[in-house]
Amino acid sequence: MFQFEHSIDDDTESSPEDEEQTPSQDSEQTLRRSSRQRREPEYYSHGVSIADISDDPTTLKEALSSSDKSKWVDAMEKEMESLHTNKVWDLVELPKDRKTVGSKWVFKTKRSADGTVERHKARLVAQGYTQQYGQDYDETFSPVVRFESLRTVIALSVQNGLKLHQMDVTTAFLNGELKEEVYMRQPEGYTVKGKENLVCRLEKSIYGLKQSSRCWNSALDTHLKKMGFVQSAGDPCLYMSSEGEMFLIAVYVDDILLAGKSDKRMAKVKQALSQQFQVKDMGELHYFLGVRVVQDPSTGSVWIGQQSYTEDVLRRFGMENSKPIRTPVDTSTKLVKAKDEDICVDQQLYQSAVGSLLYLSIATRPDIAYAVSNVAKFCAKPTKQHWVAVKRILRYLRGTHTFGLLYTKQVTKNCVGFSDADWGGDLDDCKSTSGYVFQVGGTVISWRSKKQACVALSTAEAEYVALASAAQESLWLQQLISDLTKQPVKQMVIFEDNQSTISMARNPQFHGRSKHIALKYHFIRDQVSDGKIDLKYCNTSDMVADIMTKGLSGEQFEKLRRMAGVAPMIKHPDK
Repeated sequence: MFQFEHSIDDDTESSPEDEEQTPSQDSEQTLRRSSRQRREPEYYSHGVSIADISDDPTTLKEALSSSDKSKWVDAMEKEMESLHTNKVWDLVELPKDRKTVGSKWVFKTKRSADGTVERHKARLVAQGYTQQYGQDYDETFSPVVRFESLRTVIALSVQNGLKLHQMDVTTAFLNGELKEEVYMRQPEGYTVKGKENLVCRLEKSIYGLKQSSRCWNSALDTHLKKMGFVQSAGDPCLYMSSEGEMFLIAVYVDDILLAGKSDKRMAKVKQALSQQFQVKDMGELHYFLGVRVVQDPSTGSVWIGQQSYTEDVLRRFGMENSKPIRTPVDTSTKLVKAKDEDICVDQQLYQSAVGSLLYLSIATRPDIAYAVSNVAKFCAKPTKQHWVAVKRILRYLRGTHTFGLLYTKQVTKNCVGFSDADWGGDLDDCKSTSGYVFQVGGTVISWRSKKQACVALSTAEAEYVALASAAQESLWLQQLISDLTKQPVKQMVIFEDNQSTISMARNPQFHGRSKHIALKYHFIRDQVSDGKIDLKYCNTSDMVADIMTKGLSGEQFEKLRRMAGVAPMIKHPDK
């Protein structure tokens, strides 16, 4: 039905505007002093390109001029077939009082967990930035599952003997019913002969529209509820079976994680989804949101990590052959803001490195959470000292690139928390750092390292402020786990290593030393009084959250890292 009309000679030269300008390995990197003099850096051991390493074409012209032309053409034909099958648009004349949104081809090479090319994907997207609010779109919000929720699902699956599978919805956004009246230009290369003057009136949502993700989420939510699943109050992207055996579903846009005990129930749920949507059964969960998942059926253990991503980050910043180091933070050095006499480094390069590390620290590497949070404070004006700190994190990852989170089945399945603080750790403003860790079966599911908003006058006060933050996370996890397990979690234990803080949380003691503390931090007192949180003392040497607040010695750091459940990747028994 669709005819491909676009053609480009293989020897056509692209203009400079069509080519992405990236520095070569031999290009000169520069440093900037406060006097704006420029000099060649002496401490960059490798030339680094701050651009992401990608050979994917950015235009149709580039795709048809590349060595993979046939693969990109096949991908576009497949995309057009999906659009036709789902009856996404009708060709009509454009009303006089309306404007069209543009359309564009987006090309992406999909890779597997080990980095090898899996397939070539072409997506037709609408240029939704030209849409006008109130005319062709209204509400746009659409939730996505949180990483804390995903880790909780995995941890509970291990403890309850559930099997983890995954599915991918092909052309997910094309399933959403579009309520607004939206017109789009015909796709480049696929203009219908004899109807070049017509435009596409969209009947279904399409990638690129501002409301597309909301339409798709609404369609999937409606179908899951018809299948008998209940939406979690703790996370709107988690669903639980309303009756029968435990079955969990986590949704991140078009990626669906399934957790069930029996193969029969798993097959039934997959069939119900495939009857409504065009889905791809990915089988056993092995790669989800850029995270590799290794399941060991013999022990029921599950390991999640980002080895391939870590190695890519090391290569991107020229640290793949660097000397490994034991810890990510140098305890003998305290980072401070740049001074006039300090040598400043390339800001874009620094921010790119920190951004790459942030994804690791949020997803599967709690052991670098404090280190990354610490260097992220200086993105506005990074100095040589700050860049050395970033490179230390990369050197640490060089020696631990195979590490991730290992969830094993334990006798005790309860969720417990740890709260800690480093009093006055920031030398610039004397503010403290809060940290908390929550575990299920001895492995972390939620963690945080954050500088406090106020200056604490004592260690006890800093710990008290940190404890209030941990209490908020505790209540959310109680709600989430209660939803997923259908067993109310009425109380959660939080370990604290400061006796004065425990006393203040249990009773309004030390009035003279605590009367100035903001009312919001006394929130912890109500939760303890209501019995929702049980505070217990923990020795500082066993305080897992200490890894979130400061740099530690090698021996203590490795001890707490083990207690957090960070471990090398396990091998699948069948591989």
